[in-house]
Amino acid sequence: MQLSKAITNLLYDHDCVTIPGFGSFIINESSAKYIDKENKFYPPGKYVSFNPLIKSNDGLLANYISRKKSISYEESLKKIHSRVVKWKKILSQENLYVQGIGELILNDSENIIFTADKNLNFLKESFGLRPIKVQMLEKSVLTYDKKTLEKYNSLTIKKKSLSFPAPLRNAAIFILLLAGAYFINTNYQEFIFKNEILQNKIDRENSIASLEKAIFNLGELPALTINIEPKLEQNFYIIAGAFSSAINADRLVSGLAKKGYKSTKFPKNKDGLIRVSFGSFNTKEDAVIALRSIRDNENKYAWILTKTN
Repeated sequence: MQLSKAITNLLYDHDCVTIPGFGSFIINESSAKYIDKENKFYPPGKYVSFNPLIKSNDGLLANYISRKKSISYEESLKKIHSRVVKWKKILSQENLYVQGIGELILNDSENIIFTADKNLNFLKESFGLRPIKVQMLEKSVLTYDKKTLEKYNSLTIKKKSLSFPAPLRNAAIFILLLAGAYFINTNYQEFIFKNEILQNKIDRENSIASLEKAIFNLGELPALTINIEPKLEQNFYIIAGAFSSAINADRLVSGLAKKGYKSTKFPKNKDGLIRVSFGSFNTKEDAVIALRSIRDNENKYAWILTKTN
């Protein structure tokens, strides 16, 4: 199993996945939003960030790989360590892309900078919705340019005073009448062109105004009723261990109770393990603070489990 695949799978169910000796990928919830610079709408979801300071082994990733590959916990740790060594080597030379999660870069100060894959949403209820790019539509309008008008304005009349015999004089008068009719028609065509240009300009402005109103005046849309369920409360448990034997689980609960912990025993999960906690917390911040103390004084492999009521 690829390490990136294991991390991705765990992030759908856990708010923090730590890669021992490397750092932690942390899930952050976000409501639907529009980012003007990107012209994109982002659906509500859970998006990943990276913290290089949290890299102590919490057992979550190693236990997961151990179960999936049917290998011992120690072997799982060795495989993770081997992959971390390769990642660090790549980072020292170029950018590191963790498939399905994002890209990591080592800057000039030897700090890791993480850019998440924004198309990846870890909120299961979003059904894989991706960001939607918004494009402004503009109606193309044909207009007449200045050169076109100049061609019609360039017509000139050159008058010549010549003496003609009577028949030719009559023919000249007839020709002048035809020319007059032609120039009247030319002036009329010029008037038509100018009016068409003005009308095209008005139509274009009206079209753009209508388009902007259609896009941004959402108040004219028919009312939409959405029933939103109240947000469920979450509790954060610090897990002390997981057992396939109920007797061992009860023994740990009893031992923790004697030390003053409000221990909880969970039903068997899908992997057939009974998890035992040191206690529960209403906020993730309180749980993280308590976890640091417990790892220093009680169990360095303790980790946080998020449960929704």
